[in-house]
Amino acid sequence: MLIDGDVRLRPAKLPDDIDLALEWYQDPELLYFSEGTSTPYDREQVERMYTSLAKNCELYIIEVKIGAEWVPIGDASLCERSLPIAIGVGEFRSRGIGKRVLKMLISRARKLGREKLVVKGVYTYNERARHLYEGAGFKLTATVFDEGGTPQWQFELKL
Repeated sequence: MLIDGDVRLRPAKLPDDIDLALEWYQDPELLYFSEGTSTPYDREQVERMYTSLAKNCELYIIEVKIGAEWVPIGDASLCERSLPIAIGVGEFRSRGIGKRVLKMLISRARKLGREKLVVKGVYTYNERARHLYEGAGFKLTATVFDEGGTPQWQFELKL
């Protein structure tokens, strides 16, 4: 468990957290900025995504403390070639939580002895994400295109 005051990253519990995340991946805004689509995910898509992330990465549920309760609001993963952070509950976006989550993931990567972190694809229309990664010291290394031809930025941070 990674904790920064009233924000924590707890390891995801599968299959329990799939139903929790399903609501987040119904949100067109989240999907547009993170996945490049606004088509809601069904349970099977969330399950495939979470199963893959849990197998290949450290998958966390982002929680915030409200009163005495820890409330889940999104997910984040520490992967070899990506650091996806999704604030699934809209009222918690643009409140600095993503920045705190990213700092916890960077700290965790250092503890694991990683030499660098790579973010392989941020859609070029997602200025909030660019600001987040560059604000944490990541450098823009390339612009690539997804399968549909939409441009994406790649970032790297040397640890």
